[in-house]
Amino acid sequence: MRVVFLLVALGIGLVFYLSWVPNPDMGLVWFVPDWIANWTDARANGDLRTAVPFVFLGLITGVWLFRLQKSSVWWLATLVGLTGIAAIAEAGQIAMPHRHFSWADIGWGGVGSFLGLLVAYGGMQTLKWLKVSL
Repeated sequence: MRVVFLLVALGIGLVFYLSWVPNPDMGLVWFVPDWIANWTDARANGDLRTAVPFVFLGLITGVWLFRLQKSSVWWLATLVGLTGIAAIAEAGQIAMPHRHFSWADIGWGGVGSFLGLLVAYGGMQTLKWLKVSL
């Protein structure tokens, strides 16, 4: 349980950090590998790159929700909460001269969260059906 909270906190912290660095060029962030920076900095991936960390956050929280047998209300609240994280990250960019607020990024954060939750649910249901325990 602690590992889940740690991973989610690290993921959210990473989203905020990368959203609030002064320059959106990920090639300038010291810990981002070149192959990731090249992909994220490509113009074609500008908005899509926002979805990636949210897919992982959705996966982690989805597995946790499934294992605790939480109701659909929890799943929906998690989706809204993760999308809210994207909105907060975007709102923080309003006052930054080289960053800009983007409704599309909030949408991509929501899409990534939904996909992560969906894959987690489907994967856990499949494992349950196959009688594989984690």
